[in-house]
This record gives sequence, C-alpha cells and structure tokens, in this order.
Amino acid sequence: MPTSQYFNNYGAKYSEQRLVEDIIVESIKIMGFDSFYIPNDNDVARDLLYGEDPVKKFGTAFPLEMYLSNAMEYSGEREFFSKFGLEIKNNMEVILSKRSFSERVPQQNFTRPREGDLVYVPFGNGQGELFEIKFVEQNKDMMMMGRKYPFFYELQLEKFRYSNEIINTGQPDIDIIPAEDAYSITLQLGTQVANTANGYLEAEIVYQSNDATQANAFTSAIVQTFSANTGGTPAELVVTNIAGVFLDNYIIYGATSNAAFYLNTYDPLNPSVNNENYDNKYIENSANGIIDFSESNPFGQI
Repeated sequence: MPTSQYFNNYGAKYSEQRLVEDIIVESIKIMGFDSFYIPNDNDVARDLLYGEDPVKKFGTAFPLEMYLSNAMEYSGEREFFSKFGLEIKNNMEVILSKRSFSERVPQQNFTRPREGDLVYVPFGNGQGELFEIKFVEQNKDMMMMGRKYPFFYELQLEKFRYSNEIINTGQPDIDIIPAEDAYSITLQLGTQVANTANGYLEAEIVYQSNDATQANAFTSAIVQTFSANTGGTPAELVVTNIAGVFLDNYIIYGATSNAAFYLNTYDPLNPSVNNENYDNKYIENSANGIIDFSESNPFGQI
C-alpha cells in the first residue's frame, strides 16, 4: 500500500529540515560547553602507506560549542591491564552541529571534523584537557526529516597522549600542555659569551654548531624555561623537542635572542633534575639494592 501523498517526509521539505536543525543548534548552545577544534595543519606529511603522521603540527584553534553525550562518567575501556601493563583510556562522545562547524571552520580546507585532529575541553579534570578524535559518526540522525546531509556529528574522543607534536595555536591554555607533558632536559650553563644577550627566550630554537650557524647545527631544541645565574646558582636552560646530543663545553646559541652560553658537563643518564619515575641512573642504582647478583642460582639449590 503506498504512503499518503499528503505527508511526504522524504521530499524537498527544506523548511521542516531547517526547523529541526535550528532546534539542534539551539539545544547545543543552551546545554553544551565551549571548546576548541584543533586540526592538524601538516596533513601533507602524512604517510599514506602506513597511515602515520611523522610530524603533526597544530597551529590553529577554532572555537565551537559542543554537547556532552554522557555527563556521568568517561566511556570506553577506562583502566585495564593489557600485555603492555596498566592502560588508562578515558573516552567521551560529544555532539557537534554541522552548521556551526561550517560557519566557524574554513570549508576549503576542512569539510568535516577529521580523525586525528584534536578537541580542547576546558573543564576536563578540573582544568583543560586535550582529546583526539578517533571516529566521526555522520549518520547518527540517519534520515531525520529526509535530510540529505547530517544535522550534527558525533565525535568519539580519546584522551590525547602527547608525543612531541608541535602545538602553537596562540591559545595559552592549549599551548602550555606540551610544556607540561613533553620530555625535557635541564642543562646547566657556564660562562656567557661576551657581547651576547643575557638570556634565552621562551619557545625559541637553541642549537650547537661548529661555525655558530643554525644551518650547520648538529644539535637543536626548543626552550621551555631559562633561569639566569643568581646568588651563585648556575644558569639553567630547560629544553624540549631535542634533536641530536648536546656536547660539553660547546656554546648553545639562541636563534632569536642571540644569547650564547657555554654548556657545562652534561650526562644524559644523570640530569641535574632527579625524575625518579624515568631516570635511568636512579633506576639502575635502585635495582642494585634489590637484585642480588652474587647468587649463582637465585631460585635455590637442586
């Protein structure tokens, strides 16, 4: 039996579709939260063979409102033991209006939210947290009112694990995350080179080179913090994104500040700051007091 000709829900009823979309957008604005969508700007570097991103760069943050699907707790597998040990996977699902995304994000570059991009949630864990988009569900509303395009996207997010990606969006709350989570080393500085600047600038590139040029640098890094020599305490330079190995008694040049200091004795296995969780020297010394190598058969005698 054919459907009624007076109720055509799958025709070109743009007014009804627009009304439904207006209600969805308004609901997200009322019950949602402000966030930032952060796309990967270095998509051309993606390895199409292995599906990897050797160097991810996040340089832009677009403000968007989103709605949290489950406000009670994180979803996903949460805490569990795998063959790699304890893993914590805090996932969440959020709803994003297609209209808001189309209006705020340049469509010539990003036609929809993409897997691998980031979402900054300002209220997570009492402070801002970054989540990575793992999957974008475009058919959550199926054929609502005969729509041709989705009214909204459901983003499946997983807590982002920082791995030396370059994040420089211009939003201080977002850009500080690499400084907190990145692997860093502390370098104790010695004598300052004459007629040079008194200190390094935050986020500038520092390097060591045989001819004082950055083009021929054999070691480079990005400055996290710099502490000047005060009260007999030697100047210290904390760096991240290290490429190469810093050498003793070589000058560390600042690419922007033109500062130049000699590097004192540096041992990668014994940094000046004791990080007990991952310092190789600390682990080695602690293991010597636990494992008894004098026993020929630690499991007993036959």
